Amino acid sequence: MNFDEHPAWEGLFSDKPFEFRFGARPGNAEEFFFDSSEHEELITHRRKIIASYPERHVFQEPVAKAAVNELAEWGGAPSMDCCELALHWEQDFMVLLANSQGKEVFQAGAVCFPSSWRPEEKVGLPVYAIHSPVPSLNERLGEQIDKFLVGIKPGVAWERVNWGLSRSAELNQHPDCEIERMEPPFSLDQVWVRREDQVLFRLPETGALIFGINVLNISVAKIATDEEGRAKLRFAVETMPDEIAEYKNLQKSREYLLALLDV
Repeated sequence: MNFDEHPAWEGLFSDKPFEFRFGARPGNAEEFFFDSSEHEELITHRRKIIASYPERHVFQEPVAKAAVNELAEWGGAPSMDCCELALHWEQDFMVLLANSQGKEVFQAGAVCFPSSWRPEEKVGLPVYAIHSPVPSLNERLGEQIDKFLVGIKPGVAWERVNWGLSRSAELNQHPDCEIERMEPPFSLDQVWVRREDQVLFRLPETGALIFGINVLNISVAKIATDEEGRAKLRFAVETMPDEIAEYKNLQKSREYLLALLDV
């Protein structure tokens, strides 16, 4: 995914102290799933991941069959299951269906590029529990997110963005890949902001909620060449609560990274 007109970090960091914000805005689901200039490269990468570890990355519960069929038709690729759709789109996707309590839960999808979580352990869980346990998120936002998701109507899409930090530019950061942890020493060109653009929209016939994820790694060294980008990233890292920094594997390296961003 390329951001040719604007820096990829533009709008990513808030002017306010760091906190988890759901922050959804109106979006366009069709445009979200467009092919990027790296499409063939990404599909080749996805093919290797799925061939090696399908049980980690591709899921389709029987209850989701009709929803997956509808999603394939929506995407112009009828008769595809989740494994085939995973090689049709460069973006990850999750199919969520309402359970008996009315919560939207993960029942099918393809997640080739997880950000330090195990998709295979999250089938049957609601969206806000995918990255569980996230300090303060479920307590503060769980009910709010549930209400928001239930209110999404067919024909309307919502987008949001999330980010974290990593010592690796590898797209697949499943925990079993043993990605290097954020621990000193390191230089700014060995650290990446991992940007996740996300889309949510509902299919009209089955009522399935679709959650799309597009991952982009941005070099912190590149961000640091921009005065505003450097300052905003530094402020976000500095104001991040300790429990969130620990969750993001940043606590041991926070002061080290802040010192590098001061230079």
